[in-house]
Amino acid sequence: MLGSLTKMLSVLQKETDVCAVLALKYFRSTSLRVQRKADRSPVTQADRAIEARLRRFLARHFPGEHIVGEEFGGAATAPDSYWTIDPIDGTRAFSRGLPFWGIMIGRVERGRPTLGLIDYPALGVTIATAPGVPAYERIGRTKRLLPRVPKPPAVKDAVILHGGASWWGQTRYAKGFNRLIQSCYLERAYGDCYGYLWALRGHADAVIDNGVKIWDMVPLAALAHATGRVLVNVSGQPSWTGPDTVFAAPTFARKVCRILRS
Repeated sequence: MLGSLTKMLSVLQKETDVCAVLALKYFRSTSLRVQRKADRSPVTQADRAIEARLRRFLARHFPGEHIVGEEFGGAATAPDSYWTIDPIDGTRAFSRGLPFWGIMIGRVERGRPTLGLIDYPALGVTIATAPGVPAYERIGRTKRLLPRVPKPPAVKDAVILHGGASWWGQTRYAKGFNRLIQSCYLERAYGDCYGYLWALRGHADAVIDNGVKIWDMVPLAALAHATGRVLVNVSGQPSWTGPDTVFAAPTFARKVCRILRS
């Protein structure tokens, strides 16, 4: 399977290019309709159409493979190998015409995230990695390798991105979160997959999230591994299932986790 994933990444990229065109037809369109799911989170016809298309694509190329998606479910408890789909990561931003959203596809192989692809249609950017394929960024026809994680600074000199203070305010980490963002050089709430793009480009030192799900994190876990970073929970354990995550260089992730737990 790992060899076929390497060969499949370029084919998968072509499919997400088609999905990006589909998403952009709805983006900032008067035909976009926003509904509320049972958990009160928003969903649009773009979310459902893209996930349905990607499920058909994966079923055609990987028949019988387990798929976990945000809109059409699928528990990841039984198999140790499965695909994840987040058709529009950042539906709130998407529905308000903000460009901070992406299409996310991930693969867990034998209990380890191995493939991650994130397409940012409104930005014209794709980032991806797979076994044997170094993490890269593509803009148009230009492709370049994503840099390895730089040596992290002291916390007082660090740039910390997060998904929003409200996600941390009702958790047992609220005081630690406030301490962290007050002690760093710069903090910004660049939510969903958008903040991770800047971290992977080397412009932010950590991204912390709370309230995330497995389809949000599997692609990022693969990209973290490919660039020398880690994706851990606040306890410091490797995790891509949420709800809390820290994405950073290993030594810096440990510092961030200690502060969040304090």
